Amino acid sequence: MEISPQYRFDSFAEGESSRLAYAACKAAAEVGEFHGNPLVLVGGTGLGKTHLLHSIANTIRSKKNGLKIICSTALEFYEEFAKNMLLKKENNPSPIEEMSARYRNADMLILDDFQNIEGKTQSQHELLQIFNTLLLAGKPVITASQIPISDMENVNESLRSRLTSGLTVQISPPVLVDRLAILRKKFDMINLKIDEGVLLHLAEKTSGTASDLVGIVSNIRFKVIQNNRNADLEMAAEVLEEHFSNSHRILTMEAIVKAVAASYGISIDTLKLKGRGGKEAVLVRQVAMYFMRNLLKKSYEHIGKYFNRDHSTALYACKSVEKKMKREIPFNLEIKRIKKNLYE
Repeated sequence: MEISPQYRFDSFAEGESSRLAYAACKAAAEVGEFHGNPLVLVGGTGLGKTHLLHSIANTIRSKKNGLKIICSTALEFYEEFAKNMLLKKENNPSPIEEMSARYRNADMLILDDFQNIEGKTQSQHELLQIFNTLLLAGKPVITASQIPISDMENVNESLRSRLTSGLTVQISPPVLVDRLAILRKKFDMINLKIDEGVLLHLAEKTSGTASDLVGIVSNIRFKVIQNNRNADLEMAAEVLEEHFSNSHRILTMEAIVKAVAASYGISIDTLKLKGRGGKEAVLVRQVAMYFMRNLLKKSYEHIGKYFNRDHSTALYACKSVEKKMKREIPFNLEIKRIKKNLYE
C-alpha cells in the first residue's frame, strides 16, 4: 500500500470521538522514543483510522526521510505471504525469508485493516515473528482494526498478547459537535463559505462517518459550482437525500433491531428485556446480534450491553446463527433477505 500524501495531521478533523487517537498518533510520529508500542487503533469503517496511519508515515518522512517505513494492509501481507509460499526457489534465501527480512529490517511497520488476517494461521505466525523482532528492537508497530483484537477468536494467542500489550485506542462515530467540526474544517480547506444554519442542518441530519461527511462536502461543492449559487437548506437537503440513498444508507444498531423485530413480528421491548418472548424471541435477538457484529463490527461486549446481557451471550448468539445458516437453507435465505432489506 502506497503512503497517500493527502492524508496529513493538518487535514484531519479532530473531535471528541477521535481526540485520544489523534494524540496517540501525533506522539507516534515524533522521531524519538515511542511510548505505548505497539499502538492499535480500533473503530468502524470511515472513522479516520487510515488517515491517521498515513499521517504518521508522512510526518516521519518529512522529518527523517531515510527511515524505512513499511505501510501495508493485513490483506496485502497475507496475499504476499500466500504467493511466496507457492513459489519454489532453488537458491537460498527462500521467498518467505526474503519477505520476512524486508519487514524485520523496517524502522517502522504500519499495518491497516488487521481484522482481515483473522483465521489465517500461517501468515499470523510469520507476522508474530516480525512483530517480535521489531518490538524487541524498540521499533514502532502501529496497526488499525475494525474489530477489537481481544474480540477476535481466530487469532494466534501470542499475536493477540503482543498487540494488546501496548496502547489500544478506540475511535467512535462522530457525535454532533464532531460532525460540525469536520464539516467546518473540510469546507475551510476548499475555501467554501457555508452558512452556520446549513452546517448545523447537515450535521444534525446525519449520524454518518467522517468519510460520509467528506463525501457530503464534495457534493455541496459540486452543486455550488454547477448552480453558481451559495449553499442553502434546500441544497443541503438535496445532497443528504442523494448521498444516503440505497447503498449509502446509514446503518445503526437501532435500525437493525427495528428491521429484524419487524421481520419476525416481535416488539423491540421484547428483544431488549430479559425473560420476554420465549424461544422465538431468543432466535430473533440472536439474529440482531449477528448483524450488529458482522455489519457494524461492534464488539461482543458492546452488543451484549445493548441488550442488557453479557459478552458471552453475544458471542454465543453469533456462533449459533452462523451454524444455523450452514445447516438450514431456508434460514440462510431468510438472513440474506433481512440483510438486503436493511440497505433498502
